[in-house]
Amino acid sequence: MSKHDKPKPKPSYAPALQRGLHEVSHQVEAMHRAIAGKTFGALKQVPVVAQPAALIESIHDAVSAGVHAAVRLGNRGFFSLAGEAERALASDAPPGPRESGLRAAINGVFGDHLAAHGEALATPMQLFERGRHSAAVLDHLHIPQRRVCIFLHGLACDEHCWVPDADSGEPDYGTRVHADFGYTVLYLRYNSGLPIADNANAFAELLQTLCAAQPSLQEILLIGHSMGGLIARCALWQGAGSPWLARTRMLICLGSPQLGSPLERLGMVTNRLLDSFDVTAPIGAIARRRSAGIRDLHDGIGADAGQDPPEVELRFLGATIAEDSDSALGKLVGDGLVTPDSALAERPRANIARAQLGGLGHMAMLHEARVWQQVRTWIAEGFVPTA
Repeated sequence: MSKHDKPKPKPSYAPALQRGLHEVSHQVEAMHRAIAGKTFGALKQVPVVAQPAALIESIHDAVSAGVHAAVRLGNRGFFSLAGEAERALASDAPPGPRESGLRAAINGVFGDHLAAHGEALATPMQLFERGRHSAAVLDHLHIPQRRVCIFLHGLACDEHCWVPDADSGEPDYGTRVHADFGYTVLYLRYNSGLPIADNANAFAELLQTLCAAQPSLQEILLIGHSMGGLIARCALWQGAGSPWLARTRMLICLGSPQLGSPLERLGMVTNRLLDSFDVTAPIGAIARRRSAGIRDLHDGIGADAGQDPPEVELRFLGATIAEDSDSALGKLVGDGLVTPDSALAERPRANIARAQLGGLGHMAMLHEARVWQQVRTWIAEGFVPTA
């Protein structure tokens, strides 16, 4: 059995859910205590009822603490049984798209905490070739045209997000890239709750491993949606002098918040407001538990955080929900999650081209005819077929 074939523990939802509910219970208890404290505090200012109020408060606090402790104990017992049942029913078959998508969503929100606690539910970084795990095929990967295109998903997604519904009639970018240009298409799966810099470093190492396993590989094309584009670009900054960087021709970013996401900035402001009041501070504590990956979207990767390698072509595509992408509304709301200024990172840089589309939302960029046409145009520029 090779190192790639070692059995891994089955991901279990029960321990992660138990830990999450345990923490929420503590914060609910804190909020309950804060609300009760204000009520009893006011009553204790009244001379006639001050002493009875103090007595009732002590009884209330004891009962409340006991109730919340019982809830946590019950949760622990329930999820212990649930975990045993989950392990008993676990199948050796790989998870389907629905379960994989659920895990990706959980990792997007709590992935850094799952990884820190060594939970099997934490998603490891992997490459897939239309569903085949890279560990089984990496050393034997067949790249007939000596070109590879790697798709990187965004926050709380996985590689399945790139595949449109069979009856939708929407373009499958991977299939098109292979059919029109002959690239071998690979899909990256990663824990989007981890810091962007950590995922970028791991991706750079994975590309190095790929090139070592495929010495005949001549060209790498990267296509990233949202956070995926940021990870790929950050990996380029970390890859100076690496063989894989010398083979990387182009990075295409679709709706990537290069300069940050206003939605996460709003989340930070909301958190500060919640922390300002005793009653809402426990809610703020829960909100602060969102993953490092989400928090990294506050500023994106910054305008001057790294040095783009001049030999790699950068292509940024932004979108707006408004049909008129140049309208004030379009610039304000962007694609619903990312504004055009952030997606296009409008700052003079070498080897960068930009495009913008109207009437298009953030997730719709994953499979849309106009997006594919722009991607195809960029790939075709300077493309030299392999003899």
